[in-house]
Amino acid sequence: MKTRLLIPFLLLIAACTTDKPMTEEQKAAVLEEAAAAVKTYFDAMTVSDVKTLTGMFENTADLTYIAAGMVYDYDRMMELAEQNFPYITGQTFETKSEKYIIVSPECFIYTWYGRNGMTMTTGDELMMDDYLITVGFRKHEEGWKIFVGHESEKAPILIDTTAVPIQF
Repeated sequence: MKTRLLIPFLLLIAACTTDKPMTEEQKAAVLEEAAAAVKTYFDAMTVSDVKTLTGMFENTADLTYIAAGMVYDYDRMMELAEQNFPYITGQTFETKSEKYIIVSPECFIYTWYGRNGMTMTTGDELMMDDYLITVGFRKHEEGWKIFVGHESEKAPILIDTTAVPIQF
């Protein structure tokens, strides 16, 4: 009797866990949520809202964020935000290109390329013309959280790359 129930049960589990392609409607729904999460991220960065920004990161050992040539885990990201954001009065973001990659209903990757300006409490301003940000988000009960990220400025390359524009 147990064997007869085991086979249908295993088939049901297999049917529920297969990687079925998402429909266009499902992708559109995730994209709408993704756009709202990304807007919250950039809005928090724009006004140096450290509470909102730090609340957007997964508090897990898996969190990995690369910025300023360093690799950070969750604890180090929180330290970095608490140490640096009080000295930043605001940031500007001029989008040159962006791309959303919908991985699943619970995960997406966002890549942004553009100009990032930063105003410090000292009045100093910094403008990075070719700045890149990539963040991976996972869906949680309390909303979308960043589990991986990378920020960097486009490095100068000594060869002529003008024939190969950055495209997403």
